[in-house]
Amino acid sequence: MIDATVPALRIQNVVATVRVATVLNLDELAERIPGAEYDKTKFPGLVLRLSSPKVAALVFTPGKIVLTGMSHPDVLPAAFSSVLEALRAAGAELEPFDPPRVVNIVSSGNFGDGVALQRFAIAMNLEHIEYEPEQFPGLVYRVADPKGVALVFGSGAFVITGARTEDQAARLTAVIKDAIDQAGAWIPA
Repeated sequence: MIDATVPALRIQNVVATVRVATVLNLDELAERIPGAEYDKTKFPGLVLRLSSPKVAALVFTPGKIVLTGMSHPDVLPAAFSSVLEALRAAGAELEPFDPPRVVNIVSSGNFGDGVALQRFAIAMNLEHIEYEPEQFPGLVYRVADPKGVALVFGSGAFVITGARTEDQAARLTAVIKDAIDQAGAWIPA
């Protein structure tokens, strides 16, 4: 159960991957799929931008597809289906494949109070923390369990990345909130 004191998260991006072939001819696919972008001198993959559902698919020669830009994990089946439809219509020879899997959910939220980032970094003995305010205005906190990364800002805003499920993102948020609590690093709003 998620702690009620943990702030709500807003999903910003969902990334999923799947392998559908051993080899794909990206030059041919780029010619046959309307709107496909492929310039191997700039990027090694074919880019398909779909409008419904809104998603970008990066298709690579070894048959790997990366779906990105999804607003929620529930969008994945429809997005993947649309990409498969475009590839099949273009004559791509697909092989049996496992379902795509979510590899990253990027979420954001706000704790409601500010965070004294330097105090937090010192209290954590800089363990799992990167904080260089002259380079970046936030603190990077790498959490081992559950695995993920948080960007925490002095305003109390934060970004969670590396989670594979919404529950994992919520658990990461709780771990970070607890660490800030223990550090006594809150700045009342």
